[in-house]
Amino acid sequence: MVSGKIGRTTLAALLVLALVAAFAPLALAAGHGAAPYDLTVGAPESSVGGYLRLEWKVDEPARVRSYRVYRSTEPGSGFKRIDTVGLLDTALNRMDHFDGDLKEGDTYYYRVALLDSAGRELGITPTAGGTVPKRAAVSGGYAGKHVIISVYDQRIYFLDNDVLVKSHLCSTGTYDKPTPLGVFKIDWHAYLVISEMYGGAYCYYWMNFAPDTGMHALPYNPSSGTWTGANSLGSRASHGCVRQALADAQWAYAWTPDGTRVDVSGLHWEPPPPPPPPYKGGHASQGMQAATEWYMAEGCTSGNFNEYVTMVNPNAVAATVTADFMRSDGHVVTMAVGVAPLSRKTIHVDEVGGLENCDVSTRLRSNQPIAAERSMYFHDFFNNKEGGTCSAGVQAPAATWYLAEGYTGGEFDEYITVQNPGDANATVGIDFMRTDGQSFHHDWPINAHSRLSVHVDEVPEVTSCEVSARLTCDQPIVAERAQYFNYYGKREGNASAAVRAPARKWYLAEGYTGGDFDEYVTIQNPGDTDARATVTFMCTDGYNLVKVYNLVPHSRHTIHVDEIPELASRELATQVVANADVIVERSMYFVSYGRPGGADAPGVTDANRFWYLAEGYTGGDFDTYVVVMNPNDQPTNVDISFLKSDGTQVGRSFTVGAYSRYTVHVDGIEGLTNAEFASAVTGGLPIIVERAMYFSIPR
Repeated sequence: MVSGKIGRTTLAALLVLALVAAFAPLALAAGHGAAPYDLTVGAPESSVGGYLRLEWKVDEPARVRSYRVYRSTEPGSGFKRIDTVGLLDTALNRMDHFDGDLKEGDTYYYRVALLDSAGRELGITPTAGGTVPKRAAVSGGYAGKHVIISVYDQRIYFLDNDVLVKSHLCSTGTYDKPTPLGVFKIDWHAYLVISEMYGGAYCYYWMNFAPDTGMHALPYNPSSGTWTGANSLGSRASHGCVRQALADAQWAYAWTPDGTRVDVSGLHWEPPPPPPPPYKGGHASQGMQAATEWYMAEGCTSGNFNEYVTMVNPNAVAATVTADFMRSDGHVVTMAVGVAPLSRKTIHVDEVGGLENCDVSTRLRSNQPIAAERSMYFHDFFNNKEGGTCSAGVQAPAATWYLAEGYTGGEFDEYITVQNPGDANATVGIDFMRTDGQSFHHDWPINAHSRLSVHVDEVPEVTSCEVSARLTCDQPIVAERAQYFNYYGKREGNASAAVRAPARKWYLAEGYTGGDFDEYVTIQNPGDTDARATVTFMCTDGYNLVKVYNLVPHSRHTIHVDEIPELASRELATQVVANADVIVERSMYFVSYGRPGGADAPGVTDANRFWYLAEGYTGGDFDTYVVVMNPNDQPTNVDISFLKSDGTQVGRSFTVGAYSRYTVHVDGIEGLTNAEFASAVTGGLPIIVERAMYFSIPR
C-alpha cells in the first residue's frame, strides 16, 4: 500500500525501465533546509475526475516525519487542515499528495506544512491553486472493460464485454495488511508513484482503484537496482496494493482506462467460457442501373441463415416499394416499404412475419426507379461452412437464363434456384454443359408464385465436374446459383444471379491475384460451333496483358488468372471479346486479413456512366471496397456519392487511368465509419463498377 498519502515522482525522461537505476538523483535546491517549497497543484496524468495532485520539494527530507495539507476555496483565507500524513525515514526530495472527491470545474487552493519527529512545523509553502478537470466517462457495470482481482486465486482477470482477454498472477496484501474487498473503479493512472511510507520504493504503472491502494509493477529499489517480490507472485505479499510482474503491469496500464470497474473478491473466480469464434468471409456484386422492378430467386431464413434485402433510392423524392416474398410452398407474403430520397433501406427478411424458417424468393415493385440486392449470412451449414453471399437483383423475368460458373467436385455443393413469379405453373429445363463439350438436359416442374431448388451435385451426369448451365422455361422465370464449398480450407459460399442472354463483349471490374487470393474467369460457350475469346487483363498501373482462348461448343472454359506469370500479385480488371455469343463470370477464393471465403459475380456487357450499388457496410469487422474499371483509351473522372441509411451523403472524386482499374476502400473515408450505405457512381466516360466486401461477424 502506498499512502499520501502517496509520494510520487514522474520521470518523463525514463524511456527504458531497466536503466532507471542509472539516472542521477534529483537535483537539490539550496537554502531551504527542511522547509517545503515549489508547491504545484494539478491533475494526475489521467483521471476519471475529482482529483488534484499536490507536489512539493524539500532539501532535508531526513528531518521530515509527517506533513499537513491545508485547503481553501479562496486564495487568501479560509484554509482548513484536511489531512496529516505520517512518514517513515525517507530520502525523497520530492513529495506528493492526492486530494480526491473534489467538484469538477472548481478551483482549490493549498498550503503544505512539514513536521519533524517532535511535531514542530519545519515550514509551510506559499499558496498554490489548481482547477479540477472535467470528469471522464466511467464505464460502470459489466459492459465494456472490467477487471476482477481474486485474492483467493492471487490472479487478475481482464474482461471486455464479459469475454476474458487476459489473466496473470499477482500479489495482494498480507493477512495483516489486506487488499480491500469490494467494487471499485480505476480513479487515475500514474507512470511512477514513489512510496514515502515504505522506504521510497518505486511503483511503476500505478492505477489507483481504492483509498491509498493501486495496481502496479513489482516495487523497484533505485539504490540496489532490484525488483522486490518476483518470487512471491501468486501469494499474499504486499502492504495492500496489487503487485504484478513488470510486463503484465505495463500491459494492464495501457489496456485499462480510467473509470474501469474493478471487483476485488476473496473467493475463487472462474472465467466464463470463451465465445464461439466469429464466422468470416466475403462477397462481391456488380453494379446496376435503376429500375422499378427487381427479382431475386435465392433466399433463406431457416437454421442459421440471415437474409437481407437492400435498396437504394437515387431520386430526390421518396420511393414506395411493394415487396412480395414467395415461399417454396407457393405462399406469398406482401409488405410495403418506404425508401427515403437519396438513401438506402434494408429489410431483414428473417424478421418478416410469415417468413420464418423457409426458402424464399423476392419481387420488388417501386413507384420510383431503385436498385436492389440480396445478401445472406450463415454459419454451421453443410459441414460447418459459414460466411455470406450477395447478389444483385435482376430487373425482369425471362424464358432463358445462363450461368457460366458451377462446380460439384470435392466439398462443393451447387444449387440452382428458380423463381416463378407468374400466375401459371411451369416446367423448367436445364442444359448442363461440361468442359469436355458434353451437354445433358433435365426438366423440373415449378408452381406459380413459388421457387424451386435444384441440387446440381445430385444430377448424375455432372457429379464431380466443372459445369455451366442454360435454363429454359415455358413461363418467364428468374434464376440464380448458390455454392457452398471447402476450397483448400476456405469453408464459405457464394451466389450469383443468372444472365438473360449471351453477348460478344463482357467486363469484370474486380480481380486480384496477390496474397492468398485465387481468381478464376469462367467463359461459357452455349453455341453449336467453336469460338475464340480475346481476354484483356487491365491492371491498376495501366499494364495490359492480352490472351486468346479457344472455346468448345456447349461447354465452359476456366482461366486460373493466378497461373499467368505476368499477372502475379496484381489488382486487375478483365475484358472479354469473343467471336461468338458467350457468358462470363469471375469467382475468387481468398483469405483477406484472416477472413477466408469466396466471392462470385457475373460480368456486364456494357460500360455505363451511371451505376448503383445497394449494399455496403463499414461497421464491426466489415471492409467494403468499390472497384471501378475504365475500358476507354483516355482517363476519366469518377464521382461517388455514398448514400447513408440516415439520409446523409458523403462524396468522393478521383481519376481512373485509361485501360485501368481503381479501388476505393470505403472504411477509410471520413464520415463513413460504422455506416450502412449505398453507392451512386458517375463516370465522365462509360465505366464498369463492382463492390467487394470482407467481414467477420460474431455469432
